[in-house]
Amino acid sequence: AVSEDKLEAANTLAVEENETKTDASNLNGVTLYWAKGSQKSAESNGKSGNYGLNLNNRHFPPDARTDCWFCLASPTCEKHLIVTVFDECYVAMPKGAVNEFHSLIVPVEHGGDGAFVTKKLAPEMETVKSKLRTHARTALQKDLFVFERCIQTKGGYHTHVQCIPVEAGSGPAIQSKMLEMSVRSGFQLREITSELSLNALEEDWSAGYFYVEIPLGGGDEYRRFIYRAGDASGNEQGSSRAHVPLQFGREVLAEVLNKPEIGHWKACVVSKEKEEELTASFRTSLASLSS
Repeated sequence: AVSEDKLEAANTLAVEENETKTDASNLNGVTLYWAKGSQKSAESNGKSGNYGLNLNNRHFPPDARTDCWFCLASPTCEKHLIVTVFDECYVAMPKGAVNEFHSLIVPVEHGGDGAFVTKKLAPEMETVKSKLRTHARTALQKDLFVFERCIQTKGGYHTHVQCIPVEAGSGPAIQSKMLEMSVRSGFQLREITSELSLNALEEDWSAGYFYVEIPLGGGDEYRRFIYRAGDASGNEQGSSRAHVPLQFGREVLAEVLNKPEIGHWKACVVSKEKEEELTASFRTSLASLSS
């Protein structure tokens, strides 16, 4: 049998609980939506505001970084700059573009390995690059200057390839200036005379590299140059500490065109409204190739 003391204690507790309950009669008929956990919230943030792009789950891999500008799941990814999306990569305009058709080819998955040496990525990267080269030639009557600086930075690195339309026939001037400026910076670009892809030329590119394609004009032909980071034989001073400037490709164009302001992206930033206008125009122009 339960003692009188225990019954009294139980009755007292029941009274106290009843007094502390909040009257919820005013919530009858109201639907409550509970907040989701941080992971789900991050996914929702990444997938909202897709600007009509054909994005699906494969474009939001589990290794996506929420602090990376180029990860589609990241809140810092500015999707209004995306031109088109493929399976393994997407094309976007950069912040502070050199011109209105300057683009980046960006792998969907976060990683610092080079776009042209990653076996999973390389085939589609080549296809997309060829599409952009055809667009430059047929829609703009320009050549395409392509480069990739695949060298780790202090804040981490999400590999991407820069594709910049340039005046037809300007390849020799770009090449001459680029080779001159590389020597000035203490590293040496070597021409790739083989037709093999980068991942077929070497197995280990983990130290990083700077790769460039100089257009020859009049078609899809171009000359390829490479600097392998950490390769002392490719450094003018014979040191493994040669440095490829972060903005090296842009700085080359800045000198060739005598436009110092295009040497750094921050000097070329425009309003978001202008970015949206330029991206929409680029998207329409690129899509016309398939129509």
